[in-house]
Amino acid sequence: MELGWQELVLLALIAMGGGFVQRVTGFGLGIFVMLFLPFLFSAHTEAAAISTLFSCGASTYNAIHYRKKIPFKTVLPALIAALITIPIAVMFAKYVKADVFDILLGSVLILLSIYFLFFNRHIKLKPTVPNGIIAGTFGGVLTGLFSTGGPPIVLYLTNATEDPMVYLAATQFYFAVTGLYATGTRAVNGILTWELLLYAAIGMVGCMSGNLLGKCVFDKLNPKRLKQIVYLAMIVSGLLMIFKAIVK
Repeated sequence: MELGWQELVLLALIAMGGGFVQRVTGFGLGIFVMLFLPFLFSAHTEAAAISTLFSCGASTYNAIHYRKKIPFKTVLPALIAALITIPIAVMFAKYVKADVFDILLGSVLILLSIYFLFFNRHIKLKPTVPNGIIAGTFGGVLTGLFSTGGPPIVLYLTNATEDPMVYLAATQFYFAVTGLYATGTRAVNGILTWELLLYAAIGMVGCMSGNLLGKCVFDKLNPKRLKQIVYLAMIVSGLLMIFKAIVK
């Protein structure tokens, strides 16, 4: 799909919003940009590929910046499980029809937003190796299908880390590795094209700008309020996706 200059500007603004959310909350770039990218790209696999590339850039930058805080032993079980399930989900996504994808992604966005709005505080996940594997498995599936694999990992790492900086370092390291891996898997499966790489490079300027902006306001902004706004937007976007798929 060829984008005009208006769409490219919109792509950069979407990426900026995603980078901002990622830096302030520790996750959510994929969720935020996938609220809008399916309306910008005709193929759902293209939207997921662009989203993952954005996540790679922002997460890799943050992971390098906080590399001394990364709890490798804690992240490893989830990471290994995700690396196993991501290629399976990516290959499966190639055969999902666009309207079915919209319904699935819309439903996932709605369910995730409801969980984080009402049940997140009441569900505690012990930081054990089996739980890390379970979180990584679900995270890998969501990453491969929709590029929205953050929530299961956030649930696990929130309970596995006490220091906010360690949590941030852990999530960014996980998203950097899985994002690069998912990107390579999509390239092997013929999903990632030079055209998409060009669009991602343009959007990355906005993504990193949003990331730097988020760093500047990290200590001043209320992350809880920002998350609530994002979750409400997820519900609206999910309903719109489902409606669009049904009325086709």
